[in-house]
Amino acid sequence: MDNILSKKHYRRSFFTVVILVLVIAFILRFIGVPHFYPSAKVDLTKFLVSILDTLTVSLLITVFIGSFVFWLTPEIIKKSTMDIIEPKEINPLFKKAAADTKTWIIKGACGRYTRAVTIPSLAQSAKHEGIGRDIRIIMLDPAKIDTCEEYANYRRSLKSASTRGPWTKEKVQEEVIATVLTALQFKYKEPLLTINIHLASTFSAFRLDISDSYVIVTKEDKEAAGLRADAGTYFYNSYKDETRLVERQSKKVQFDRPVEVSRKTSEEDLKRLIIDVGLLCEKEVELVSLENILNFINDPREPYSK
Repeated sequence: MDNILSKKHYRRSFFTVVILVLVIAFILRFIGVPHFYPSAKVDLTKFLVSILDTLTVSLLITVFIGSFVFWLTPEIIKKSTMDIIEPKEINPLFKKAAADTKTWIIKGACGRYTRAVTIPSLAQSAKHEGIGRDIRIIMLDPAKIDTCEEYANYRRSLKSASTRGPWTKEKVQEEVIATVLTALQFKYKEPLLTINIHLASTFSAFRLDISDSYVIVTKEDKEAAGLRADAGTYFYNSYKDETRLVERQSKKVQFDRPVEVSRKTSEEDLKRLIIDVGLLCEKEVELVSLENILNFINDPREPYSK
């Protein structure tokens, strides 16, 4: 029952069915049954009094049992709860958190959703409230060739690989570079955003998005369910500690100069920017598609919208 009532789309269906059943039951009891058995006719006033008496007793028993279970539940269990999130609930939760939070921690691989949705949403919320946002981003290091190759192999093994284009080492590097440059561009253009970027030499099958309200754990599949742990719980604090540990073992992007990438940016200027930021060396830049990177930055698309 808790799972049904806690989810909006389930809750709406549940109450619709309950109301429909009650309407049918009342029609049968007051019209159908008396029609065939006149002796079974019920006085409406007596029926309502009976309902109120039963409701009062049921309410008292429910409150007593609920309080009894609450006091018996160990505190560690209350603080160690994680909820399963249906796939269609994940995006609404992201958007709700982005509108309310003042901090956001992202631990992922390429950051496609971060580039297309998360950072712009946080920037819009900061502008609307006039209050700053602190963003921490952890992604793959595009200079770690072996790790990028391994991640590309992993993505090719997923069901979603057939519908989102071929995953190669170069594509992974291009996606990461596009996300880093997008984040630096927002950092330069939006003074209310404080953005720190770390590049890790390892990756996980799970993505973490941590707001002030809760952490959402997802996988690279729009059909996969996610996990949610609310702020103050054991798992919420544990996931925050996880990101701190990964940051300590990662390379921080140190670049404070203005970044502006548009459709007018030349490939030569983009190449120089990538080298200056320290994402790839000059020899490595020659192996990736600068045109793809420009398209990823200037035409960001939500990866799970289709």
